[in-house]
Amino acid sequence: MNAKFETYHVERTPRAPLLRADVERTSHAPLPRAGIEQTPNTPLLRADGVTLQYATRQSVTTATYRVSFEVRRGDLFAVMGHSGCGKSTILNAIAGNLHPVEGTLLLNNKSISGPGPERMVVWQSHDQLLPWKTVLENVAYPLILNGKATAQVARAKATQWLETVGLARALNQFPHQLSGGMKMRAAIARGLCFEPEILLMDEPFAALDALNRAHMQDELKELQSRTGTTILLVTHDIAEAVRVASRILVLSPHPGQVKAEVNGAQTDAERLELTALLTQLLHEKHDHHTEEV
Repeated sequence: MNAKFETYHVERTPRAPLLRADVERTSHAPLPRAGIEQTPNTPLLRADGVTLQYATRQSVTTATYRVSFEVRRGDLFAVMGHSGCGKSTILNAIAGNLHPVEGTLLLNNKSISGPGPERMVVWQSHDQLLPWKTVLENVAYPLILNGKATAQVARAKATQWLETVGLARALNQFPHQLSGGMKMRAAIARGLCFEPEILLMDEPFAALDALNRAHMQDELKELQSRTGTTILLVTHDIAEAVRVASRILVLSPHPGQVKAEVNGAQTDAERLELTALLTQLLHEKHDHHTEEV
């Protein structure tokens, strides 16, 4: 196998009421990115042994178990796996809406204790804009609401980011006048307007048709390359991860554990090899037990 696509090796040992997942790293070098200083010893985001659970009166369901990974500045880092593997739960925890029962989540070496403007989220639905506000107002409004800028400065900043994502001619249009792809670009501009440390994207293109989805994936990769924005992208789509990601974390089925982490592909030959590897990883059996307490 090409050394570029070496993965983590995972050994599993039963441990009630959960399973142990000891991960030995064999290859974890980020791809070099033009114009972005690499700081391998100081990751922007670090998950260290993160276990996430949902509790009801009847049971406790483990969504992820001892998941560890690092996201460096300038990464377009994809988290993928089957439905129910906990990938969106991890994003929700990074956003500050859920706290680990075990392990730590660090941003800039500081524990994540709640939501914050340094972590902006773009959700799956493209209908996340306020319908009574124009595109410009939608993007500027959060800056004004959170006291980050005056109305004049917010509108100027929003205009700049809308131009960056190709919506310069749609500033005064309302959401119902936009296509699905245009709505998603507006949502991305709204997130970037805060100039966050990391942009969190939860399957943002899932609701688009195949042609628009591929187009938006290319636009996202080009935008990220141009701006240097660090992005964590949740996806279940192998083709999407191969198309856009600089690094890819693969989770096992529920409860999610780290199954592999690989670098992205740069050439057509590498994309074919990476697609085959990810297909194999997602379809091979993963021997662990789902525990509900």
